[in-house]
Amino acid sequence: REDDSCGARITNPTSPLPPTIHPYPYSPHFNNHKLSPTQKKTATISFLRHFFTRAPSPATMSATKTKVQSIIDENPVAVFSKSYCPYCRQAKELLSQSGAKFYAIELDQVDDGSAIQSTLGEMTGQTTVPNIFIAKEHIGGNSDLQAKKNNLKTLLKDAGAL
Repeated sequence: REDDSCGARITNPTSPLPPTIHPYPYSPHFNNHKLSPTQKKTATISFLRHFFTRAPSPATMSATKTKVQSIIDENPVAVFSKSYCPYCRQAKELLSQSGAKFYAIELDQVDDGSAIQSTLGEMTGQTTVPNIFIAKEHIGGNSDLQAKKNNLKTLLKDAGAL
């Protein structure tokens, strides 16, 4: 299965990233994506923010976990996304084409995006985006959603998203 996520899967934080995963805007593949200048600027700012922010405190992580759980609980479909990620775009397009009502939060555009992504990693084991939930159930990423394309309308209807 090809990788369909934006960001590195963190298994050992001290090991180098696999050569096929390019999580940052200065990777060789960044310019191959059709991004507007605004999207490139947003991605660059998100990348640089990692160097200037501290790790969230336990209290912040607890508040973030409550926020994440609320988003999952209060929405039939929740998509944790990044605005510049092509796989996130594909997932949101599929949901839109299916007529689904969904909540998407762009982690690169909110102050606590890194904390939310870390919390999702702890909750699901998935540290990449898109990170998708339907009916409070973790679906996975874009390829997981695409694999459910044949019965997606049923899942969405059962979740109350149609």
